[in-house]
Amino acid sequence: ITAMTSVQLASKTDDGVCDIVFLGDDLLSQYTGKDGLPGLTESMVENSKTYNIGFDGMHMSASSSTWSEENASDSFSLYWVAKSITLKDFNLLNNYADQVNPDFTKTVKELESIDFSTVDVLAITYGVHDYLDGRLITDVADPNSISAYSGALKSSIEAIQEAYPHIRIIVMSPTFCRVEQDGSVVNCDVTNTGYGMLADYMVAAKSIAVELNVSYLDNYYGVKINAETYKDYLEDNIHPNEAGRKLIAERLADVINKNLTVEMDE
Repeated sequence: ITAMTSVQLASKTDDGVCDIVFLGDDLLSQYTGKDGLPGLTESMVENSKTYNIGFDGMHMSASSSTWSEENASDSFSLYWVAKSITLKDFNLLNNYADQVNPDFTKTVKELESIDFSTVDVLAITYGVHDYLDGRLITDVADPNSISAYSGALKSSIEAIQEAYPHIRIIVMSPTFCRVEQDGSVVNCDVTNTGYGMLADYMVAAKSIAVELNVSYLDNYYGVKINAETYKDYLEDNIHPNEAGRKLIAERLADVINKNLTVEMDE
C-alpha cells in the first residue's frame, strides 16, 4: 500500500478498526457472504471491518461524459458513485437505484451508512465490463473524460483524494477471463473487443495509479488464474469462484497487514 504522510493521515478519525470499503461491480455484488471477496479479506485482516459496495453489471466508465436521464445507469459508474461519496449527497443514487436495479437500493443505503472519515482502505474493484463492451480506454483529448476507462478512474481518485486524503486507495485489476466472440469462447489475452485486450485496460489503470501515487494490485498477472488454470478458479469463464476469490483476498490481506501502518516523511 502506498505510504501516507502524517499530513494526509491527520484528517482521519481513528475508530480503532481497519475499515476497508470495496467499491465495484459483479465480483462484489454477486458474492456478499463470508465467501465473498470482502468477507474473505475481513477474515484475514485482524480487527477489520469490510463494506461490500458492489453494483451488478456496472462499468468503471460512464456511457457519456455528461449525465443524462437517458443514461440513468451511469449513476452507478465509478465517477458518479465517487462524487456522491465526496459530496455526501446520495440523492442521485437513491433516485435511480430502483429504476436501474432494485437490488441497488440496499447497496446505496449501506454506502450512505459509511463514515468515510474512519475509512482506512478503499479497494476499487471493477471487473471486465468496460473491456467486454468495448468501452474507450483513454480519451487522448481529455485525460479526465469519465466516458473513458482511465479518465473515469483518474477523475474518481482525484475527487476522493481531495475529500478524504487519509484513505489509502488500492486499484484492483480484474483477473484473466475468457470471452465469447464469433460463436467461440476465447482468451482475453488475445481478444480485442474494440480498443484492445484486457491487459491494455489493466496497463492504463496501473498508469493512473502510478500517476496519482495510489496502490495497484495486479490480479491479472499476480495471481495464478490464466489460460492453463482458469477452470480451477473461474466459475463462468469470467467471475472468480471461491478458490479464485480466496487467491485475491490472500494477496490483498497480505499487502494490508504488512503496509497499513507505514508512513513516509513529509
